[in-house]
Amino acid sequence: MMDTTTNGGGKGGIITWRSLIFGLLGIFIMSGLSGYHDNVLGGTIMIGNHMPGGAFAYFMAIGLGWNGLWVLLDRGFGCGGRLRDTMALSMRELLVVMAVTLVACFPPTSGLGRYFHRQIMLPWYYLMNKPDWAAHGILTEFLRRELFPEPWPGLGTTSQAYETVYVGFFTGMAKGAEAVSFRELPLGAWVKPMAVWAPVIFLMSLSIISLQFLVQRQWSKHEQLSYPVAQVAGSFCTISGGRRGVPDVFRNPLFWWGFVPVATLLTIHYLSMWFPQDVPKLATMMPSFKSWYLPVTTKIPVLRKVPDIWSVNGQTLYFTILALAYFVSSEVSLTMGISVISLGIFGSAYYLTTGTPLEGSWIQSSRAGAYIGYTLILVYTGRTYFKAVFAKAFFLRRHPPAGHEEEDEERVSVLAARVLVLALAGFMIVLSWIFQSWVVAIFYSLLLMILFLVISRVVCETGVPFIQGNWMPGDILVRLFGPAAIGPYALPAMLWITGIFAQDPRESLMPYVATGVKAAEDGGVKLRKLFWVLVGAVGLALVIAWFSSTFFLYNFNPMSDNYASQWPVTGYFDQTARNFNMMKASGVFEASKAAGPVARLAMSRSNPMEARFFVYGMLGVMGLSVLRFRFSKFPIHPVLFLVMGTYPGNSTWGSFLAGWMIKSLVVRFGGGGVYQRLKPLFVGLIAAELFMIGLSVLIDFLYFFVHDGTPSPVKFVIMPG
Repeated sequence: MMDTTTNGGGKGGIITWRSLIFGLLGIFIMSGLSGYHDNVLGGTIMIGNHMPGGAFAYFMAIGLGWNGLWVLLDRGFGCGGRLRDTMALSMRELLVVMAVTLVACFPPTSGLGRYFHRQIMLPWYYLMNKPDWAAHGILTEFLRRELFPEPWPGLGTTSQAYETVYVGFFTGMAKGAEAVSFRELPLGAWVKPMAVWAPVIFLMSLSIISLQFLVQRQWSKHEQLSYPVAQVAGSFCTISGGRRGVPDVFRNPLFWWGFVPVATLLTIHYLSMWFPQDVPKLATMMPSFKSWYLPVTTKIPVLRKVPDIWSVNGQTLYFTILALAYFVSSEVSLTMGISVISLGIFGSAYYLTTGTPLEGSWIQSSRAGAYIGYTLILVYTGRTYFKAVFAKAFFLRRHPPAGHEEEDEERVSVLAARVLVLALAGFMIVLSWIFQSWVVAIFYSLLLMILFLVISRVVCETGVPFIQGNWMPGDILVRLFGPAAIGPYALPAMLWITGIFAQDPRESLMPYVATGVKAAEDGGVKLRKLFWVLVGAVGLALVIAWFSSTFFLYNFNPMSDNYASQWPVTGYFDQTARNFNMMKASGVFEASKAAGPVARLAMSRSNPMEARFFVYGMLGVMGLSVLRFRFSKFPIHPVLFLVMGTYPGNSTWGSFLAGWMIKSLVVRFGGGGVYQRLKPLFVGLIAAELFMIGLSVLIDFLYFFVHDGTPSPVKFVIMPG
């Protein structure tokens, strides 16, 4: 895989008819079709993580398919490069298409769209079976009615408009496989609530984009993070020599040595699912090398006392994760590989020492503390850079002279700092109105930004594309301060909105921005212009994703996703009801309700064990960071405390450990030269899995439309679900 920093990135601008067409197409495919596919068609998830299979298959289709087509036609007709140069995308154009397509992966499913409509609508569906909600008036007294479509159900549920807007959503308006058109959907009922939600979501998105551009130079230039996902993404765009044509990686034989075997095995497996009588399963032809199971918890019973280590008994090998481990430092891949084992050792020792098993909520609190501790470390290591940027942003220091080699990098950092301050302030102001507490809005906004910042850092540093925080900003505030300090108005709104913004950050915006910006930066794209391109792309993707989600949810009802339609919708209001009961029983409910935002802080009552483990997590991640500052060869990375006990960590530790072993052997016996030359081989391994995701998604759509709206009976799952 070539180093994109050495070729200049090609010639020409980044906004051309080619980049515009393919960029808009990428935005439409990912933001418009992903939610429809995952909710209506089923099968493997089209996005699913921060290395989305659907998007990367699209990049391969452009680089190898579209560009390759015009290279062949140019040669066949003897055009001397004129046809190729007119129709094929340059490296800069490919990078821009990649960047805007990646950020369009944020809003359609788990990043936002999977929960947005459901969180707003379905509480009213469950209300009749939730007497505690009704008794406390959680939906009708403590949440602003402007946040819901008209007619507001708090006024009654007997009108025809309610039947159309709400019951139509609950049951689905489609007649069999025949969907109703946009004109028949009650879009007018959403105008007023979207006048509130749209600014909130856009300001949050703008804050996230600005935050990533702000830290980009610190991470990329000063700390020199490896950005494994960006390395792979950039390889599908890198074209040496300033020419147009097929990206270099597709011309490297090692790429195909990695791609063909994995793609062949996955194809055989896929065909055996379609034609079980004619194509034998791989398990009947060869030993299973992709998954294993050992009864570890049966042999070591004390491990049953440790939560969140279910995967210690078995693993599935993901070639994408294994190959990404090749691109990161050995310390990071080793740490990811031993994360589950470390939790098992700590949890067992804790139980044997105290006689009390660990609770899952304690681990969540420790992880939240680790996120905050790691943020403090990031701020400390970049303190000189951040101080200089904010000084220039607020006119306390001059910019470098025009033409200075670092002018673009500094100016985009200054721009990002200014936009971040303004956008985050606007986000806090709107949240203050929703929460009816400016204090809670500030705390919540900062925790939300910390969550996304550290997730992005983990993706950029470790290369793990599938990551979740597994802690919720609203829930952590309740644990640390107590419900009385939050207040009866802010409490339900804060928990409820957490289910929209932070329920499942496996498709967070910030890592997508980081990947696109790093690849574009290495390709010589001016980041200042790219900043506004990405802002526009995210705004367009949000609009497309909202209309797409509204269409398929109103047509095919929201209950097809069992998790998103139940736990987040009911769980946070159930928690609110329990907290209301507790406050009323202790006699602080009315006092908290009457107190002001600052006065409520005097009512803080933290959960002792939750607070203790919060501090443990913070100290643990800071301690490991200090050890790595002091001893450069220290083998354990602080990311241990950020992924330990999470679903992604449980799903991928075996693949990371295998990747660490392979890389160690290559470096030990082949040296640095062999390590660099073998990179295309591992890109091929990644490309094979991502290509098969894209192919299966395409077949899902073709089957659906050919068979008059019947989803494919084959559910081909490649990456963790």
